[in-house]
Amino acid sequence: MASMVLLLSIERIQQATEQGFNQSISGVDAIVGPRSSSLEVVLYTVFHLGRPTNNITMQTVDDIRTRDDIDWLVPIALGDSHKGFRVIATEPNYFKHVKYAGDKPLLMSNGRAFKEISEAVVGADVAKKLDYKVGSDIYITHGSSDAIGKKHDDFSFKVSGILNKTGTPIDQAVFVDLKGYELIHIGWQSGKKIFGLDRLDVSSIPKEDLTPKTVTAAFVGLKSQLTLFSFARELRQYHKEAISAVIPGVALSELWSIVGMVDKGFELLSWIIITISLISMITLIISSIENRKREMTIYRANGATPLYLASLVVFEAILIALSAIIGAVIFVTIITHLASSQLNIALGITPEFQWVSLEEIKVFAIILIAGVLSSLIPAAIVFKKSLHQGLS
Repeated sequence: MASMVLLLSIERIQQATEQGFNQSISGVDAIVGPRSSSLEVVLYTVFHLGRPTNNITMQTVDDIRTRDDIDWLVPIALGDSHKGFRVIATEPNYFKHVKYAGDKPLLMSNGRAFKEISEAVVGADVAKKLDYKVGSDIYITHGSSDAIGKKHDDFSFKVSGILNKTGTPIDQAVFVDLKGYELIHIGWQSGKKIFGLDRLDVSSIPKEDLTPKTVTAAFVGLKSQLTLFSFARELRQYHKEAISAVIPGVALSELWSIVGMVDKGFELLSWIIITISLISMITLIISSIENRKREMTIYRANGATPLYLASLVVFEAILIALSAIIGAVIFVTIITHLASSQLNIALGITPEFQWVSLEEIKVFAIILIAGVLSSLIPAAIVFKKSLHQGLS
């Protein structure tokens, strides 16, 4: 039963992990970015891994925003960090449109979304690790390292909200307003600070002058998903700039086909354990045959045939396998139901509550057949011994 529990647990965790992986970002029909690999765009926009190779102009973003098939558009700018966490510059409607795990909205555990250019929203992991609360002051670092002279120490952001735990890369991000992001880069050239904001009257700078000239990418929601592929095709033909529209679901499935090899390794390990368990069961039955000689003799004295005694051994193996399967299903399902919220908080995965799926039934059938076939060895031994006892 222990091996069955292990196999079933790995199977369900794998399914929940794949589902959570594919739902790291939801509600977004396309990601518009510079023309490059779709995997590369998804890695740095969704999973915050790697660095963008290029940007797209705000003029292009504004052109796309005016299309008739666009429902909403949220630009994002990447490049800076905060104590090892990625900083995402965006607009307040990011928290309205971007979702996770299907259709779950981004909610605040404390505070609210930023409204001013000097405010920031932090993910659950950032707040927990750095002990941030609403009202905490934070400074952004230029680039991805905390090297001396790289910090925007002349302007601080105040935490206005802390996001609920989502189990996605959003938990490890700091969100600031695009205009505030543009403001802290005034006086910087080629990654070096030429002059600081302390030499300027920040309050006198019109907010419309803080609109960035370029952004990293834009999340797009369409009015109809039927226009998704035509939208992607038309953007690849955009003549003013080399851009492309990445479909997150397709890119995530492609990425999972690479990452999912780790789960295949654990699944192989589970099958090895199942095989060892079947061998142990055969060994146990064979070793018990000598101790059950008296029992077999009584059966034979009452007219039991060697074939009947052999079939008892097979039936016993079937009972053991069925008991292990049923016990594993009940145990894992109950534990999954009780621990689903804790798994979501700790690992960001939410296994579905179900007694058994069609795929699991197929696996159980294979195990049951394997158990029956393996029991034929001790059954043949019993048949042979019973036959000799009858002849003698």
